[in-house]
Amino acid sequence: MTPIFRAVRPEEQEACLTLWARVFSPNEDFFERYFRDTHWQPHYTRVCEVDGTLVAAVQLVRRPVRLANGHTVWMAGIANVATLPEYRGHGLASQLLRDLHAVMDSEDFTFGLLFTGIHEFYARLGWERLPLPLYEAVPKPAELGNWRFRVADETELPYLQRWYADFYADHPLSVARDDTYWRVWTRWHDPAWRNKFYIAEDDTGTPRGYLALETHYETDTQGNRTVSALGLAEVGCAPRDTAALQMMLRFASHSAHSAGASLQVYLPEADVAPFVPEVFTALKWLGQGGAMVRICSWQRVREALEQTGIPYAHPEAFGQAGALALLFGIRLPEGVQLPPELQEHFQLRRSCYSPVDSF
Repeated sequence: MTPIFRAVRPEEQEACLTLWARVFSPNEDFFERYFRDTHWQPHYTRVCEVDGTLVAAVQLVRRPVRLANGHTVWMAGIANVATLPEYRGHGLASQLLRDLHAVMDSEDFTFGLLFTGIHEFYARLGWERLPLPLYEAVPKPAELGNWRFRVADETELPYLQRWYADFYADHPLSVARDDTYWRVWTRWHDPAWRNKFYIAEDDTGTPRGYLALETHYETDTQGNRTVSALGLAEVGCAPRDTAALQMMLRFASHSAHSAGASLQVYLPEADVAPFVPEVFTALKWLGQGGAMVRICSWQRVREALEQTGIPYAHPEAFGQAGALALLFGIRLPEGVQLPPELQEHFQLRRSCYSPVDSF
């Protein structure tokens, strides 16, 4: 076996989709958006060819994420790390990831992010764990009054775009989405994908905001498919419309309670805490335990820290995860201690990463 590692060729997209569909449960249609992404370039999809057949592939997605000052930095998201079963155990995926590292480090990316359940594999390649904001709420029944919640209509995308841009303007790590991103990545025109977005209308019928509510299923001992959890992926409304935010949180809590499911909240504590215990019985930090990060350019990290008012010449001292926690205002990883001169600058911010942007 003589593997060849290279960028995918445009005519090989279908073969790559077939590979991903064979390794993962979704069908080929699920992965098409990776090639429709406006930032996609052939060298962002790395493949391994053996005897004329694609046997392994990995994907990089380019995302602009916000800093606390409203500026953005480029993040490299790693996705679709896949090797056909009969070719595993030969280090093919590891080599493809090293190739992607070279791409990440040669371009204008500041850091990389991935989500995984096999942390040891990626740690050997230089990635570090950084739990991102995630809370588990104990839901309760809620009075919704005359507010109405319904699945968003296809024509209402401009509402959601405006609410999202306004609400997340001060949320570091959130993705700065343009119109094409909304339409391609959320697959807005497909009702089966759009049905997780709910419009909140007040008692006058006026749209006041939206929430994205994802449903997670499990199979019970009798083989029945049941709802195990609801995920409040994101909300959007005018920044000071606390009434709309409260009612959307109520709706999420009430929906989870009615389904007998737990509720996972991907919002920062600052957004949710004012409504506990009126909306939730309790709120507990979980952290997105599958998140891992890798610095692509320490110089860009230093520049971003300076832009956000945390000038520090040696962020490497805190490790990759610690430096990014400092930059975005996320809880510091276990074991990371800041020197006194930095403690006064560090603050928890409204940082979060929405599952809608997951890759």
